[in-house]
Amino acid sequence: MFVRKLVEKASKKVPIPPIALSDWILHAGNSINGLRAEDLNPHIAFHYGIPSGSSSMATTPPSKFLPLLPSDRLTSLDGRIKLFGRENTQALLQSDEAVPSKFLQFLENQGILFNVNTNNNIEVWDVDVQQLCHIYMFNEEITSFSIIQRSLYMYVGTCIGDISILKLDQRERKLLRMQYRIPFMESYGNVIESGDQIPVAHILPQPMAETRRVLIVFRDGLLSLWGIQESKTLFTGGSMALSSNCESRAVMSACWTCSFGSKVAIGYRNGDLFLWAIPVISEKHGTMLNKKEIHAAPNIPFLKLNLGYKMDKIPITSLRWVVSDGKASHLYINGFSESGNSSFQVIILNDNSESRTIKLSLPLTEPCLGMEIISSYNDGNKQKKDSLVLLLKSGHLCLYSDSEIENSLLKCQSKSTPSLPNHTIVKLPYYESRITASKLYGGFLSSSGPTEEDNLFLANKFSHFLSADKRENLVHVSTRFEGFAKTKRLYITGHMDGAINFWDASFPVLLLMLTIKPQQSEEGNASSNSSVTALHFDFLSQILICGDQSGLVRIISFKKEQLSSDNMFSFLQAKLGANYIIQTIKLKGTILSLGVNTESKHVAVGTDKGYVYVFDIKGASILYQKQFPTQIYTGTISLQFDNCNHNGYIKNVLLIATEDSSVIAVEADTGNDLCSNGIHTKKPSRCLLMQILDISPDGVCTAHLQELNQEKVEKDKTINQSLILLCSEKAVRVYSLNHAVQGIKKLHCKKKLSGHCCFTSVISSHSSEIGLALLFASGKLEIRSLPDLTLLKEMTVRGFINSAMKSYPNSNDAICCSSEGELLLANGDQEMIFFSILMQKAVNRSLESISKVYKRGVIMQQESFPNLNAHKEKKNKGIFGMVVKGSKSKHNEETVPEVSCSNSIEDLSNIFSTANFESTDEITNTSAKNEEIDELDINDIDLDDTKEDKPKGLNFPALNKQNLGKKLQEIRGILKPKSEEKLNATKEKNEDEKSPGTVDQIKKKYGYSTGTELSVPAIAKDRLKDNSRKLQDTGTRSSEMQDTARSFSSMAKELLRVSQK
Repeated sequence: MFVRKLVEKASKKVPIPPIALSDWILHAGNSINGLRAEDLNPHIAFHYGIPSGSSSMATTPPSKFLPLLPSDRLTSLDGRIKLFGRENTQALLQSDEAVPSKFLQFLENQGILFNVNTNNNIEVWDVDVQQLCHIYMFNEEITSFSIIQRSLYMYVGTCIGDISILKLDQRERKLLRMQYRIPFMESYGNVIESGDQIPVAHILPQPMAETRRVLIVFRDGLLSLWGIQESKTLFTGGSMALSSNCESRAVMSACWTCSFGSKVAIGYRNGDLFLWAIPVISEKHGTMLNKKEIHAAPNIPFLKLNLGYKMDKIPITSLRWVVSDGKASHLYINGFSESGNSSFQVIILNDNSESRTIKLSLPLTEPCLGMEIISSYNDGNKQKKDSLVLLLKSGHLCLYSDSEIENSLLKCQSKSTPSLPNHTIVKLPYYESRITASKLYGGFLSSSGPTEEDNLFLANKFSHFLSADKRENLVHVSTRFEGFAKTKRLYITGHMDGAINFWDASFPVLLLMLTIKPQQSEEGNASSNSSVTALHFDFLSQILICGDQSGLVRIISFKKEQLSSDNMFSFLQAKLGANYIIQTIKLKGTILSLGVNTESKHVAVGTDKGYVYVFDIKGASILYQKQFPTQIYTGTISLQFDNCNHNGYIKNVLLIATEDSSVIAVEADTGNDLCSNGIHTKKPSRCLLMQILDISPDGVCTAHLQELNQEKVEKDKTINQSLILLCSEKAVRVYSLNHAVQGIKKLHCKKKLSGHCCFTSVISSHSSEIGLALLFASGKLEIRSLPDLTLLKEMTVRGFINSAMKSYPNSNDAICCSSEGELLLANGDQEMIFFSILMQKAVNRSLESISKVYKRGVIMQQESFPNLNAHKEKKNKGIFGMVVKGSKSKHNEETVPEVSCSNSIEDLSNIFSTANFESTDEITNTSAKNEEIDELDINDIDLDDTKEDKPKGLNFPALNKQNLGKKLQEIRGILKPKSEEKLNATKEKNEDEKSPGTVDQIKKKYGYSTGTELSVPAIAKDRLKDNSRKLQDTGTRSSEMQDTARSFSSMAKELLRVSQK
């Protein structure tokens, strides 16, 4: 009798609720509480690495930071811009338009970035706040873009050959179009018979004369040196009229090869590379030019470089000239063709180059899409180091030390055998081999508040990402493993070589905590060449279970953390690896899934052959194994332990989700089938996720997320409703668990997906509301509520496209998601994206510090632009100090013309604010008005001196000083009596002429005829006489001014002679 009651109590026969889920919830009087749209804020929290598919890059003149712009990968256009700053900082910008870029340039020392995209829109970015401030929509196709350094002005060249001037409004951070412009018909210089307009290929402000001269390089090779103040072409060349095929000689690249702007290198599509001589701003610099440059004809290059590009038909796509303090100033030459041919060379190019070309070829494994020079400083001695950055076709960056290249060139010059310079391929410093499996945990870890360390980004803890020195790229490993108690976010990665790494993901840059490499077991089971395919970590028991491609399962049990006071040998034990124990089990097939029953300490393992193994963690002994054959896919994707109702009894079951989206239930302890057949879909598709959901009568939906630190609550299956969430590549389904165990297909909800889904995960908010995140191969991200699968939000994760439409985990992307909705995507060895889904504060420490690539108000060192006038300010402080400076000896002729930068920019502002040519609309209106004019009216001639022009010329600030007031008064006293005498004589003469016929003069002035002048010709005659008199007066005043200037000059010379004595 006692035994029978005990058996009845253990079995607990319970009837299955016969009503549907929605009716059951309504019968309880509540609704299901799940995630809401206002709980979501999907966004990229941080991006680390190089955006995949990068195609161009740019750098600031002082090399403050280096941005990369990714173009389309496969067929997607993302419009992302990556910024790299000093102190290991980096940030990601995303344009509103998902289109690639044409040009990318910085405004010097202003923290402003200009991005010109393929839609011919110019974006203005504030790098300090990382915000898009303004979008200027340009009407024409932009073919060239150049900024005048140390100013707010920029040139915009178009496909029709015109150049417009834009100015940045610093206060409102927007672009304004100036009235000054450079029309094609004025800058090209020659009249084209066909009437075709040539696009502007490059706009190069002339060095040392950026505010006065600009070199315009047209697509057909014509060079036009434009005078900004003169508003006309000062020099034309480069046309080479004898060339038969102009299209093959189209200009592809250009750069200055002289500090004073006397030489320019032009690279052409057919592989030609010419150097052209360009006039400098001042005649006194003519002595600095070589004789070959002086006598070079405008349409004949003074130097032709034959480097083999033309023979191989490789277009020269980019050029970069680097100034060296020694004798090895060099020119980098990059050639790349669409057919796949490429060549990258560097040659010595000085002012006095040898007749023999000194060149060095860099053996690149793939074509180069772009190059830049960046500068860095050694923390020890603050020594500047320049690096050559090459953007390869695969999107990787290749770094060379510029000093090593220079040394190799010097060895070539001395005819000795040089050694090739070392190079570094920039990769994520997180692993030596590719990530094949990953898990992200955060809900159960330390929830302590932020510390002082959280507010500071410790750059020395992390490896330097952009460094040519391989020693700086090494990952710093913690010398002592102190457990996971202080870690706010844990990231575990399994790699292709079988290694397992534990990372502290509390910081946006991962910090390596522990590395466990595969070892040869006693049985001879080697796993050194087997990729890790599955991971499961239980925080409460401190056990990690991992499986690899060879079928080896490792059970890694960590010891509880011990304080150093409890064990004086804890530090030694940690170094020897005594803080964990490894057990191994060898199974058949590749491990695809792992399931753990925390109550019974049983582990279920699923393989790609359809086998399921269950073993005990403690003894590592297999309890049973079973194979489940399927129609199309043979693998086992997901395993879940749970208690459910079967024929009125509560049983421990093991749910198995196969690769073809079938669900099978067996007894957890014995492996016996609970039904003759499981549930199957009509159209099989690859399964991605199976998750058990529980809904209480009060409408709370929860999930069995083992990484959450939840208190264990006994579930009453008599009142709770359990569901099975099954996600595949094409659809999401929700089944009744109790029916599924009996083999009954009870479908409560189904949603077909529009696209190829490659990853799914259940997420939970802090208030335990759950939802479903689905990531598609196209980069689309959907967040749906559970269990009704309502679409809450949808967006696109730019930069993520599942390569070749491969399903995870066979693709190159390693994706994982924490229960808190933090998505972490590792794209090969190039980039890592931290994506946040829920509305919550930043979960990473020091996110603001590491993203601060630019700080406004911090004045940078003028590395690239030396202070040319600082050594001259101490001398020549007299009244005519500026005149005396101009009369110095010839040894100073090599310096820059002494024009104040502030004055030049001010003059430039006045010039650009004035229209120098009529626009097309103005010319049309003017011609229409001229047609209406029948004859010229003599009244239009106005010779009155009513307008006062501002005096132009040199500004003498020393003349306004108070200590020179007496001398100026003496000069005025000498010059004033003479000028008054001449003015009085002129007035007396004018009064004598005006005295007779005053009444007639008044009539003439207002157009009335006198008694003797009744005809129109007579009136015209009188007005001509008046104009002649005014011209005479103007001549008199000009002669007086000339005399005054001569008197002033003589007094100045006398004063100068006295002061020198």
